[in-house]
Amino acid sequence: MLLLFLGINASAQKLITTIPFEMVHGSIVLKVKINQNEKPLRLLFDTGADGMAINKSLADSLGLKITRSNNASVVGGNMKIEVSDGNDVQLENGFVLKNQGIAIFPQMRDHLDGLIGNTMTKHYVVKVDFNKYQLSLFEFDQYEYEKGGTIVPITIPSGLFIIPGNVEIVAGKSSSGNFVFDSGASYNLICFRPFVRQNKLLTSGFQPEYQASTVSMGIASPTFNGKANSFSFANTAPIKNLPLTLMAGGGQNENWNPSFDGSIGMGIISRYNFTINRKKNEIYLVPNHSFHYPLSFNLGSYLFGFNLKGELEVQGAIKATPTNETVLKPGTKITAINNISANALIKDQKKIDQLKALPNQSIISINYVDENNEPQKTSLTK
Repeated sequence: MLLLFLGINASAQKLITTIPFEMVHGSIVLKVKINQNEKPLRLLFDTGADGMAINKSLADSLGLKITRSNNASVVGGNMKIEVSDGNDVQLENGFVLKNQGIAIFPQMRDHLDGLIGNTMTKHYVVKVDFNKYQLSLFEFDQYEYEKGGTIVPITIPSGLFIIPGNVEIVAGKSSSGNFVFDSGASYNLICFRPFVRQNKLLTSGFQPEYQASTVSMGIASPTFNGKANSFSFANTAPIKNLPLTLMAGGGQNENWNPSFDGSIGMGIISRYNFTINRKKNEIYLVPNHSFHYPLSFNLGSYLFGFNLKGELEVQGAIKATPTNETVLKPGTKITAINNISANALIKDQKKIDQLKALPNQSIISINYVDENNEPQKTSLTK
């Protein structure tokens, strides 16, 4: 979620602390407590934000004191917010982030209490390990990267990590831009409205597969979703046939002028264990166990994808579910599609391509596991 408030030598580096995290709908979630309140909160770890934020009703219940107001830029527009300074934030392992400013927004994501942005990266090397579900903090001095990764140079204007990249909508038509490294975004890659308009991305051979919207702090922006022929950033190899979101015109976003062109989201980021080193202005990427999993794909009313455990699940709805079909909630585990097991689909992209190539209005069978861990079967219309 983009948010802007105007082989290691163990003896050579110092580990400050290690913090466990959980994955919720493809996002990194940290458990925290604020000040003397015993209520545990779940905050999104969001590198697309330069600070911390919760919604107003929660701030009121915690008794946070408003100390100032500020302007905030979110995806698609701007808004005025309140800020509470001087708060202590205790992480799940007891480690405390002292004297934190917390932005207060009218509304946030329904299933989480707020977000924690790049606060920790200002003071520590931050390493996220998706294999171990751990976030570790190290001192900057004498930190050494593990072997087998790629150094990605970054710039950090206004507290966000910006990476140069190239979007190729169709072969031979490349557009260069600057993209936020955004662990709070659930998509693979989004291009913002000014970049889309400037490079005529919607009229350059792009084939939209469905329309949707992206919502940030209550501001909704319409989008077209399809595939890019490839996307490459910094020193990494091009990603072929990448699911791509293009922001359409309408509302505030038509006059929104961010100083960057889009965001790289968790669809790409979660394939790497990553280390953020602000002292060196770089992010270090090491492919993890999910690196070769198939990318997300849409069928009927839903977007499907493989989580870090290799389970096929519903990532979200892309349009209203027909009244004659079972509603599948985000996070629902899928065991088979058209009698092709999830284990077979994760190993063979061609089987997914065959499902996507079925004619429109085809009836597709879905085997899934319900909330009681009981096997169920339903169908959807492509």
